[in-house]
Amino acid sequence: MKSFGFVTIILVLAVSSAILARLHKPAFEAWDPKTSTLNVTADTFDNYVDHFDPSNADTFEQRYWFNLDHWDKHAGPIFFVLCGESMGHFPAESSYIMVLAKEFNAAVVALEHRYYGHSVPVPDFTIENLQYLSHDQALADSATFIRWFKRNITGSLSKVIVIGGSYAGALSAWMRYKYPHLITGAWSSSGVVNAVLDFYDFDDQIKKSVQKSGPECEARIHKIISDTEALWKKDPWKLRMIHKAPYLEWDDFMFYFSDIFVETVQYGRRTSLCEFLKTNENAPDLQEKLARLAIENRAAPHTYSFEYIRTLTPDPYNEFRQWTYQFCGSLAYFNTVGHTGEPMRFKDMNLDYWRRYCTKCFDKLIFPDTFNTNSMFGDTRIAKTVKNVIFTNGGEDPWQWATVRS
Repeated sequence: MKSFGFVTIILVLAVSSAILARLHKPAFEAWDPKTSTLNVTADTFDNYVDHFDPSNADTFEQRYWFNLDHWDKHAGPIFFVLCGESMGHFPAESSYIMVLAKEFNAAVVALEHRYYGHSVPVPDFTIENLQYLSHDQALADSATFIRWFKRNITGSLSKVIVIGGSYAGALSAWMRYKYPHLITGAWSSSGVVNAVLDFYDFDDQIKKSVQKSGPECEARIHKIISDTEALWKKDPWKLRMIHKAPYLEWDDFMFYFSDIFVETVQYGRRTSLCEFLKTNENAPDLQEKLARLAIENRAAPHTYSFEYIRTLTPDPYNEFRQWTYQFCGSLAYFNTVGHTGEPMRFKDMNLDYWRRYCTKCFDKLIFPDTFNTNSMFGDTRIAKTVKNVIFTNGGEDPWQWATVRS
């Protein structure tokens, strides 16, 4: 049996994360029960709707998955995978998490985030029913579940390492910060622990990244954005039809169209984006091609529409109302225009734009108090406060400016 000292495991995880970023693969590939040979148990756990009101005994069914194929019940750790702002899943057999679970004789368990997928504690998503959707409630979910899991499945002596990426990466660091008596260590991949209100560094990083492909790529993006704004003013209906988005207003269209470029760069396809723009610079059907590129790069226009975000009926495949509520209500990360040269999005996308955007989504002003959020959860200063947390980031990832970079 190999030693599972925290430093050893975390160093391996860090190297794995860097490899994944270079290969442009998702951090956690999903387990497929149809093809996998893993013995994964899927079940639900009755968790509290409100962990902070002793008079509220209401519970909801929260999905979880676990695998003990490689676990040493005498000394094996628990790898606790935090699912973020979408439907939860268990890591695939070929994922680095499962490879390391075999190496370190670990149990692996994943917990679906409240309000996402099938772990929904309320009948609908009215503004009143969204009050229990917060990162502190989610952390309490995890703490309650871990105590139960150790007592009933693996035994109380098992050490726990929390693993998460992006928002779930922030949750993993916050778990170690808030519940050090339960958590031995954490791997926070691109963990956005700093709730940034005016997140212009995001755009500035996108600019730095595309400049690596030459100044022409940046200039082409600026021109396309400028030309698109002119097209909207001239014939908005035509532009909507090209992008198959008749329901979009100018405000939600700006968000959608900007993400065609930034999402492509964010997910490691900067080189292909710049080559695409070079090849199609004067193409008469450029907007049609951009519409197809949007779908290829996770920017489906309907998911940006106010109409879609105002949907009150829970749908396990629609996480946009919930996540919009989280960033409008507490986390921010508002992608505003950059501060260096020409921005990588429409120039009107400032904080006033985001105030208007959040108000339109919920028919009332919801805007985050990031000072309070960071005071409660430590922002990047968390790295000076907690031990046994490692933060890993991709070199061109724009979210690195909301996390710990050293």
